[in-house]
Amino acid sequence: MNCPGCSVEMADLEGDHGENFRECGDCGGLWIDVADLNRILLHNNLTGLEGQGGKVDADALTGQCPECQVDLVRVDGGDRQHPLSYDTCESCGGIFLESEFADATDAKKAEQQIIHFFRNFSRNKKSAAG
Repeated sequence: MNCPGCSVEMADLEGDHGENFRECGDCGGLWIDVADLNRILLHNNLTGLEGQGGKVDADALTGQCPECQVDLVRVDGGDRQHPLSYDTCESCGGIFLESEFADATDAKKAEQQIIHFFRNFSRNKKSAAG
């Protein structure tokens, strides 16, 4: 599978519980299936992707899904000082997390960084509710 960010072949990172991440060795992007992502989020006391909030950026040029070849959709979140975003495929549900994951050399590190990312991604939602 080629990276949606830079078109370089992505490497598989196999998780302890059957999760399969794909990491780009060039740009550091990470591709994950939505079911695997939701399992990770829920096992770490976070809401699933549907409950994370965020706002679709209709103007973002995000590339194409490496599985379906349909355009990806950018979702923005986080707070004003630390804006975050991810890209998602509306067809297969795949999630692409960009270069924040360059240090994810194995599945365990990738999972830790995903948890950190989504804790910060939904931060603005929690503070707005409180």
